[in-house]
Amino acid sequence: MKGPEPYLKAQAIDVRDAINPRRAATVDSTRRVFIGHDLFYFADAASQSRFEREPLRWCKRLTDPVTLRRFTPTAASPHLRYMGRRYWFASDSTRMAFQAAPDSFALRTGM
Repeated sequence: MKGPEPYLKAQAIDVRDAINPRRAATVDSTRRVFIGHDLFYFADAASQSRFEREPLRWCKRLTDPVTLRRFTPTAASPHLRYMGRRYWFASDSTRMAFQAAPDSFALRTGM
């Protein structure tokens, strides 16, 4: 399986647009965005583009890729881009741990 879409479709999971939860998201790899280990889907390209311009406006909680703990990101939260994916961190220490061994944290075990 290359992504979660077949599983989501097989389970008939109701996925909502990350910008406007009243709209059903398109469960397709072209309408998904990863922020670290967190996954967001969108109803259309306009919604996805809006999210990508200001992800922290729409992300209420994210997963720190080092500790796997959920946290509330802010504009001051440490972040970086690795292999085309954005990552936010709960602290500078977890960002530094990620930078020291990014391949150890970039993909969540079991994904």
